[in-house]
Amino acid sequence: MIIAINAFKEKIRRKELYIVSTIGIIILLLFATGNGSLTIGGNPVTGYKMLAPILLIVVNALSCILALVMSLSTIPNEYERRTSHLIWIRKVSQARYHGELALANVISGLASEAVLFVAILIFMLNNGKTEELWRLIPAYLIVAINVSAVSLMTSMLSIIIPEFAAGFLAAAVTVMGILHSALYLLKDIIGGFGGRMIKAVLKLVPDLHGIQAQAGNVLCGGSVDIHIILTGLLAVYVFLVMIFILNRKEA
Repeated sequence: MIIAINAFKEKIRRKELYIVSTIGIIILLLFATGNGSLTIGGNPVTGYKMLAPILLIVVNALSCILALVMSLSTIPNEYERRTSHLIWIRKVSQARYHGELALANVISGLASEAVLFVAILIFMLNNGKTEELWRLIPAYLIVAINVSAVSLMTSMLSIIIPEFAAGFLAAAVTVMGILHSALYLLKDIIGGFGGRMIKAVLKLVPDLHGIQAQAGNVLCGGSVDIHIILTGLLAVYVFLVMIFILNRKEA
């Protein structure tokens, strides 16, 4: 665990963590405190059950972006700085090394998510939902599936392909996951070969939107689709296993 702890300590000193978190908190607080306004089709969006899911969409997107950014360079940097040689001397396996670095990535991502969830806490208090604050815990854990999946996926890709390519691919998958529902609708609109291609790609992309929607249902007292949550957990498991299986050659 020493490797994971040291990697986590290094991450919390990174500027992008505080920059993105600060911007996110400001945006979220504008709506959470009622100082911001949002309209769809010219109609104002107001009320707890309408705004809570929207706030959660923003929190989910920002949390996933932070998880990606903080996970991308962790493993490549360790090899670039030759820190890995010190690890091999201690007879630590590469699988364990990668696993602990990935763990640090996940923890830092979950910590960022917790910071962003403060805005939802304020929003609930501002709307007199003190008796429903307990809903924040399951909602946080559900969104944590997305954060963990993005973090582990990025860590996995950084093991096998160059950092720039890993970042591009991880960003593409993350965006498609966040827009999963919209892309699925686009597939039906396009139809034909293009529609089939989109459908095939979406089958390989974790449904980050669907999972986040379940967290929104929790906050608003709706029903939860366990199947979607289990599918997300399966993606987390697959990415985790691949991190332990894949090897990286020394530069």
